Amino acid sequence: MLKIAVCDDNEEHISALRSMLDEWSAHKPFAVIIYEYQSAESFLFSYPDKPCDMLLLDIEMKHLSGMELAKKLRENGDMLPIIFISGYSDYIVEGYDVEALHYLLKPIEEEKLFEVLDRYTKKRDSQNDIVLSCGDNNIRVDSENIRYCEARGKKTEVHMPGGNVLICHTGIHDLQKILGENFMFCHRSYLVNLRFIKSISKTEIEIDGGENLPLSRRLYKEVNERFIAFYTQGEHQ
Repeated sequence: MLKIAVCDDNEEHISALRSMLDEWSAHKPFAVIIYEYQSAESFLFSYPDKPCDMLLLDIEMKHLSGMELAKKLRENGDMLPIIFISGYSDYIVEGYDVEALHYLLKPIEEEKLFEVLDRYTKKRDSQNDIVLSCGDNNIRVDSENIRYCEARGKKTEVHMPGGNVLICHTGIHDLQKILGENFMFCHRSYLVNLRFIKSISKTEIEIDGGENLPLSRRLYKEVNERFIAFYTQGEHQ
């Protein structure tokens, strides 16, 4: 899944970008969700509760400009990938200062936008892909799509979107080392992907889709702190 935010104070520009993104994503093997914002302020207000993987950002906007928004994100340590969109080339140097992914001039050429998106997703996919040994097969999966893992003796159930479950020969502790820091033990038999946590109580974790995972008392504080950090310090990218 790829979540893209579009921030532009011109509704027609947003509509045009959405059409291009819909065309680009039509034949991709993953879902693309698009969030639309008509001001930098509305993006900042929604961003903590509606995190995204990439931001298409207009620079010239009323009140808070796109460049000012980017600087605010960077000041908070958030390295959200940003593609700047502008009718002028004057801001290119400032774009480098905030480590923008790319800079596109209006009117946007569809081919150039697609090239930038393809480059980003190729790099992103190669970073997240892992190979799981399942039965007689080795299966390549995007680790970001793993919702949670459950220990089953010396094997591990890997729960994917849509209710799909892979039975992996790797033990859950070894699998955690492969998956990395975005996966945490919430119980001795459960690894949860921080990206999918919806809410945390003293004894359970609710994940997207409505499932509940057990949360051990000794791990509550650590899981809760990591969950908060994940969505406030830009670790969800």
